Amino acid sequence: MSENNLPIKLVLQKTTDIMKNTGGGEMKFFGDVTPQLKDEIIDKFEFLLSFYEDVFLEGENIPAIGKITVKPEAIAKSHKPSDLCRNCPIIGSEDLNEIYIKISKKAVQETIALVKNPPSQKFKANMTAISDIQPIRPEEKISSMLQSAAEENFDSIKKEIKIKLFDFDDDFDNAQIWNYVRRKIRQFHLDNNYKIISYGEHIKFLKMEVNSYEDIITLASINGVKTVSFFQEYSLPRNDFSAIELQTLLDSEYRDSDVTIGIIDGGISDDNAFLKPFIMAREEYVNKAYQNPKHATFIASTIQYGNMLNNITVATSYRFKFVDIVAIPNSDKDYGLTDSISEDDLMEIIEEVMEKYSGSTKIWNMSLGIENKPCDSTMSDLGVFLDYIQDKYHVQIFVSSGNINVLPLRNWPPQNGIGEHDRLISPADSVRAVTVGSVALFDSDSSIVKYNEPSPFSPRGPGANYVVKPDIVDYGGNLSTSYIIKGLGVKGMDPYGNIIEGNGTSYSTPRSLQKYASIYDEMVDPDLLLAKAMLIHSARMKSRERLDERPDNIKYYGFGIPSENIQDILQCSEDNVTLVFKQKITQGSHLEMYDFPYPKSLIKNNKYIGEIGMTLAYLPPLDPKYGQEYCRTNIDVSFGTYSYLQNGKIDYKGQVPLEAKWDEKFEAARVENGFKWSPIKSYYRKLRKGIKIGDGWKLRIDLTARNGMYVPSQEFVLVITIRDSNGNDIYSEIVNGLRERGYITNNIETKYQVRQRQ
Repeated sequence: MSENNLPIKLVLQKTTDIMKNTGGGEMKFFGDVTPQLKDEIIDKFEFLLSFYEDVFLEGENIPAIGKITVKPEAIAKSHKPSDLCRNCPIIGSEDLNEIYIKISKKAVQETIALVKNPPSQKFKANMTAISDIQPIRPEEKISSMLQSAAEENFDSIKKEIKIKLFDFDDDFDNAQIWNYVRRKIRQFHLDNNYKIISYGEHIKFLKMEVNSYEDIITLASINGVKTVSFFQEYSLPRNDFSAIELQTLLDSEYRDSDVTIGIIDGGISDDNAFLKPFIMAREEYVNKAYQNPKHATFIASTIQYGNMLNNITVATSYRFKFVDIVAIPNSDKDYGLTDSISEDDLMEIIEEVMEKYSGSTKIWNMSLGIENKPCDSTMSDLGVFLDYIQDKYHVQIFVSSGNINVLPLRNWPPQNGIGEHDRLISPADSVRAVTVGSVALFDSDSSIVKYNEPSPFSPRGPGANYVVKPDIVDYGGNLSTSYIIKGLGVKGMDPYGNIIEGNGTSYSTPRSLQKYASIYDEMVDPDLLLAKAMLIHSARMKSRERLDERPDNIKYYGFGIPSENIQDILQCSEDNVTLVFKQKITQGSHLEMYDFPYPKSLIKNNKYIGEIGMTLAYLPPLDPKYGQEYCRTNIDVSFGTYSYLQNGKIDYKGQVPLEAKWDEKFEAARVENGFKWSPIKSYYRKLRKGIKIGDGWKLRIDLTARNGMYVPSQEFVLVITIRDSNGNDIYSEIVNGLRERGYITNNIETKYQVRQRQ
């Protein structure tokens, strides 16, 4: 085996690496427990009693909802007022400093009695963490998008009203509140046309038709209603095409893959002879008169032939099979009849398709979005739905980050005063999906941005709860300062097999999907999460200089641009070693690997040198009841040096920092600036000046669960790459060192390596 075709090593878990956690969070007071504080809290609870008096008179089993706001310094899970809420249990949240509680008349009265005579120090500490306690008022429940849409054209949404109820995580309470809300709807004579839509345990809506905005206000006034919004309409993204001269096509060699890719879009053209042979199945949900195959055909051609069409050299070209889902109608008036699809109908189609095809088709492309529907701090309903789909059917979905359609488009670096109109577009906030933004492949003297800079139409992150979105970027086009595409877009194919060029994150998305599918195909034992970790790890290691230029770059690039050559991602060289830890961690413990075999070749002048990059990927439990606390577990990694002190204790220092640094001590800052709770994390450091040699290196992995949650175990994938710029054989040093320390390692074998041995 050649020195540049060495296998990545999978490090198996040792039971001796599992360590029990010791100690716990220190009880903290955020002020004094004074008679005035007691009176203020009692007054707030008594106001809840008066606000919900009509509800409590109607039935003692009907739950109501209060909202506790905690002080900024008390946001961390260890300071959640769970003892104060012993009778009014926490049922969810929205913003990081908010907590929803279930209340009843009896529970509030019991809580007031406890506030008067606090039963414990913990209860007193909880009292000092409280900033406010309020009921949920009607005006809080009406979404800003609904208010704006109602002002513009109420008739267009009045049949699409979406109502979400509070979820009490209790079958009896949920039955009570659903019966109560439906009873109120009948009393208000709003039950002429409504239906219940549900998926899984956590996704459930009422879809209703109303006559006026006053009906919206009435619905929002009903106890138990959490939000009133409307089902969005989806159509194909705006086609930004420019025809160019036909070139000599398909003279390259391809490897036909057994991997099937699903494309949920407007349909792949049967008139394209280069794509038709690879369409294995098709489902049509759009009438022929409303179909427009331009968009999906360009996407399919990008997956199949994108590298060749854009003169990008790769070692191996793959051709995949397609499942063609014609779900999105035409939106181009110049092409023909136009239509759209409602959010609930799209959900129904996706689940139906997954029921039929997810067993054989594990990778899916969805390049769609809602214009001018930027993602905010709370997960979008379609984003939550896509997460549910990926969990239930064990598939990986790629989604585009959306396109900026409001002028001015963004320059690079971003100009001042651009505002918020360049934010990600729903459902790009899906946590499980790989969200893809765009960078420029071609540039000119008059182009808005230059090669490898974020495309002027590509939105920026982050996603909800400050999760890194887009995850990665790829080539999706560019524009001139006069907004002309010619010569600056990426090339694909039209419905008839002609070569054209286009712009959009719709076209960068299938490029990244193609890389992911190639990684997945090359694995002898395919693994969706491992393929995702390897793709993102490649992006970070390839794009380290771009991301290091300034901290905010990650909002535009995500973790960067993955390598074009799949073999670069799936193999090592003697001076570039990649290890994979695909292991599990249990709550109440952590993993610790002492005496990690850091290569002796990377010790110079009594200092450690080299380059270290780490990517962590895991699938945390998700729960939309908790808003910005949607991701329910956090895994963190620390890799650094330790020394034994004279008193026998160990002095340890983490040496490979997270992608974003934070200095603030409060939880909100740690979430916003440190990627806490983010299910993909990146760590990187180049030891330019070296660090003082110690007694060894240690790798530590920790698991933290949200307040009150128990997680038996959590699987994760950690990818670590260590590089030596001097070309020494550190591969043998590390692999032999692991063996000497009792670790069992397996090769992550690829089909390429198998073919090379034949």
